[in-house]
Amino acid sequence: MPIRIATFNVENLMRRHTAERDRHTGAWIPDAAVGLYDHANEAEGRLIERAVQIGISDDQRQMTAQAIRDLDADIVCLQEVDDLRALRYFHDRYLKKAIDEPYEEFALLQGNDSRGIDVAVMARRGYPIKVKSHATLTYRDLNLFNDDLRRGGHTEDDRIFRRDCLEVEVEIAGKVLDIFVCHLKSMGGDRDRTMAIRRAEARAVRRIVERKYDQRARFCNWMICGDMNDYREKIAVKRTREGPPDWTPVKAEASGLDPFFADRFAINLIERLPWEERWTHWWGEGKELSQLDYIFASPALAAANPRAKPEIVRRGLPFRVPARARNPDGTPFERYPRVGFDRPKASDHCPVVIELEIPDDGRSPA
Repeated sequence: MPIRIATFNVENLMRRHTAERDRHTGAWIPDAAVGLYDHANEAEGRLIERAVQIGISDDQRQMTAQAIRDLDADIVCLQEVDDLRALRYFHDRYLKKAIDEPYEEFALLQGNDSRGIDVAVMARRGYPIKVKSHATLTYRDLNLFNDDLRRGGHTEDDRIFRRDCLEVEVEIAGKVLDIFVCHLKSMGGDRDRTMAIRRAEARAVRRIVERKYDQRARFCNWMICGDMNDYREKIAVKRTREGPPDWTPVKAEASGLDPFFADRFAINLIERLPWEERWTHWWGEGKELSQLDYIFASPALAAANPRAKPEIVRRGLPFRVPARARNPDGTPFERYPRVGFDRPKASDHCPVVIELEIPDDGRSPA
């Protein structure tokens, strides 16, 4: 029986009103629409901003729901979710209107993010799940501390994961699939400067997997899914006066995700797509497209599904993203109704889904 598994960074699915602030001074940075107008003080501006956020959020969550509908996934791994109440509310008031089969299992455990955004999972009926958090693990716990981390001002007793590595056990027709849902450290500030943290997080996920299965890791059914906030290749984009933008592939010399790729420990299933179809994120400041969202599979699971290819849903992207506007079959893709130049949008990330057959790896549900 095939199962469809997806990952989606839903971009700040929040119940709380939040304000953008300068990372150095802490000064309030008004929303673009709010900052255009004068206001007496920050308190007044923030009240206006709340009203703007509500209006934009309603449109955005309708588009987020449409994107999840298009995934048609049995299991959805999520990033940037405020809490379980926010997730259930989004499901009941937005998503249920867009899908034929609602989700019945929801899991989110509080992680380490300073903004309170967490990783989560939703599952349809017939796919019971059990979850385990690894948020409290420290560099000392897994013997991962090194000079690169020390130079970055970290200590052995710092927690490894900036959010969590949520371990999800899924029962599928008497078989077991383990999914490790991650949202690694942002590249904000400087990719190279933050790479040591992401590399340590990736090493930690790998160590968790290796310890769980002992010497049988490559033969068991497991996946690593989520927003990894790093890439091994990117597409440099140059807009043209007429016609589609020029795209140039660029290989990265190093990546925080190298521990996943070393010795073919995990297989990046998105690499089964042509290079120009792998991207999931647009960074406007750097004028580049890249794959930040991943579905990794164990070697055995990948080998059992040699023809499986992921689908990347892009209809919720804002028009500022210089996509070539082509689907793999050569037909133009259309945005959802009311998608804007910058906002509203489904998210700043593309969701990814793949359909897999789960082989018997000799394990039974616990």
